[in-house]
Amino acid sequence: MDRCVRGTIGALLLAALAAAGCAIHPPRRPVPFTPPHAQPLAPADHPGGPAGEPVMAMSPVPGCLAPFDPAASDAYPMRRPRNVLALSSGAAYGAYAAGFINGWTDSGTRPEFDVVTGISTGALMAPFAFLGPEYDVHMGHLYTTLQTQDVFRIRTWVTIPFKDSVASSSPLQRLIEKEITPTLMTRIAEEHKKGRRLYVGTTNLDTRRLVVWDVGAIACRPCPEGCELFRDVLLASASVPGMMPPVRFRIDVDGERATELHADGAVSAQLFVPSHVFAAAAAGAAADPPAAGPGPHPPGGNLYAVVSGKLYPDAAPVRPRVLPVLGASVEGLIYAHCRGELANLYGLSRASGLRYHLTALDQGYQGLQTSVDFDRKGLKGLFDEGRRQGEGPAWMYGPPALSPGDGDYIRSGLRFRRPPAHVAGP
Repeated sequence: MDRCVRGTIGALLLAALAAAGCAIHPPRRPVPFTPPHAQPLAPADHPGGPAGEPVMAMSPVPGCLAPFDPAASDAYPMRRPRNVLALSSGAAYGAYAAGFINGWTDSGTRPEFDVVTGISTGALMAPFAFLGPEYDVHMGHLYTTLQTQDVFRIRTWVTIPFKDSVASSSPLQRLIEKEITPTLMTRIAEEHKKGRRLYVGTTNLDTRRLVVWDVGAIACRPCPEGCELFRDVLLASASVPGMMPPVRFRIDVDGERATELHADGAVSAQLFVPSHVFAAAAAGAAADPPAAGPGPHPPGGNLYAVVSGKLYPDAAPVRPRVLPVLGASVEGLIYAHCRGELANLYGLSRASGLRYHLTALDQGYQGLQTSVDFDRKGLKGLFDEGRRQGEGPAWMYGPPALSPGDGDYIRSGLRFRRPPAHVAGP
């Protein structure tokens, strides 16, 4: 995630300008979307509301799509989520997360995950993390040998204004087809039937909302249908808008065909855990027997958030021109979005009885120039740093919002002094 827009902000702006001026694609028939509306619920139905006052809650209305998928039915119910892993976006910085997972295995403390979620580069490594340590070596090899030509191919500049992206994602598509084999799908389907869950997030560009795919349920479908859909979901999740083309999904709504455009899930969330996972964890924690003697119930499980990159962008002087100012602003927005998601997951973890764990690349680490810089030496360095941190493993037990860095110093003027360095006590 570090410096995740510096290498692509110019391309994104060019694509946006081209889209505004060149509408040459044939019209699509997207799914009509009616957002949920708020309606009052009685206090008895929602105990969190003040006595005698209704509480506004979101309720679906006609027009929203309801899931209908036999493969995701109650035939294989989700087991209690005691260990949940959330893998973030970050493009080439996924090498850090791959290294951390390898080091975590080496430490002997890595559990079997009941739920694994992935966004963007996290979506690409999620199937391997889901299946367990036997895929660590393969995942590490994949993330340390990638080159730019294995991920995308820049189009001829004169054609870009007439395309939906600056680059073609055909190299990444071929890589995904190579990695997501029928054998791998069978393994994932077996684990899904045991009650484990694997989720991947994409962004529906028509609704501008996150879409969560139960790719474990998709793996239960026979190939080629199941394999093609699984691969398309991974490709969509990793397709940076403007940089790589969105993926089209032709869907059926009440017997009528429609088309959706899906792109990088990181547009909607840098990392995620579906709400029903927290609800199931809370129900399981409430059912645990009380601890002996005074004190709360024993912890209900663990949430592990692995961020592919840093929590804060590297500081650098910004040239006072349009593109640099926009680039720095968007970069700051993306990092703040990630920290907000981490804070949200922390609150949900506390409420559901899950112990919160967070890891991210050290702020002092000097790595790649951009998140799309697939330099093998840089990737190997990130992997080794991740492995070193994973061997501890090095966890933070609170979100960055509760740590130094965000608004801790309130200014009342323009004269400053550096705070003294922290000196550890005896």
